[in-house]
Amino acid sequence: YVDSHSDVLLHSRSVVLIDTFVSILSLNLSAPAYGADTAKLEYELVAGEDGLVTTVNRLNHKIPHFLYSQLITDHLSDFSFTPAVFEMIKEKLKKTYFNMLIKSEVLAK
Repeated sequence: YVDSHSDVLLHSRSVVLIDTFVSILSLNLSAPAYGADTAKLEYELVAGEDGLVTTVNRLNHKIPHFLYSQLITDHLSDFSFTPAVFEMIKEKLKKTYFNMLIKSEVLAK
């Protein structure tokens, strides 16, 4: 479990940026992490209130836990994406935010 505490998420623009970052990073990890997924290793990347939250669970004792953590760290240090990926994620997040805003309990707050 890694929690990156930061005061960055105090503004709506920062929330959108971290959501975009997490979505792109998750997409980038989907192919290389497939083998780990089939070996019953699980990970979760979430845009938390204080920044990026990474959780790695090992369900298979034969595979070292640090290998999955290293995979995530490698993709964080070499983060990249194409304009097409950015546009796809942007449209997905726009739909997500719209759906969140049309819920009555969100509008009532």
